[in-house]
Amino acid sequence: MKLGFEEAQTSYTSESQGARSWTERWVGEQVFCPNCGNPKITQFKANRPVADFLCTSCSEEYELKSQKSNFGNKVLDGAFRTMCERLAESNNPNLFLLKYDLKRFEVASLFVVPKQFFVREIIQERKRLAATARRAGWIGCNILLHQIPAAGKSSSFEMDSHNRRNWCSRNGRKHFSYEKKDWRRKAG
Repeated sequence: MKLGFEEAQTSYTSESQGARSWTERWVGEQVFCPNCGNPKITQFKANRPVADFLCTSCSEEYELKSQKSNFGNKVLDGAFRTMCERLAESNNPNLFLLKYDLKRFEVASLFVVPKQFFVREIIQERKRLAATARRAGWIGCNILLHQIPAAGKSSSFEMDSHNRRNWCSRNGRKHFSYEKKDWRRKAG
């Protein structure tokens, strides 16, 4: 598995928009389906609510959140109502959390939170935007990573260029083994 991004021209001028383009492309080219092991997942067309990728073999869907800093207790996300509706559907997505390093132009780590742990209970409603805001009245949400149950954290996998990338199997799922101790491995 290649951790580096392909040098590609993007039409975006902002660093974060360019990074979104590179990370989405990388996932589409390098990531396998954690559910069935299919070697490739397919990117949905832009602007699909709370779903970025699909495994055409097992029909699992994946939402991708990427950032250059470590993931903390919460991740900013889009519209609260849309998120809640999507997570209530029978085909609710799994969650990918991808950390990237723009200095090295590569992926630093990738985690998956299985869909049975990506649920309404870990979604926090944000304050409604003020009447003076460009999108007045809009209500966003946060994904509360610190509220993911211990079982969801241990089901996650990490791929990190500084750790061993050995395959192992646990609970009938494939994942990478790793040595770091952090929020993903703490019992709760």
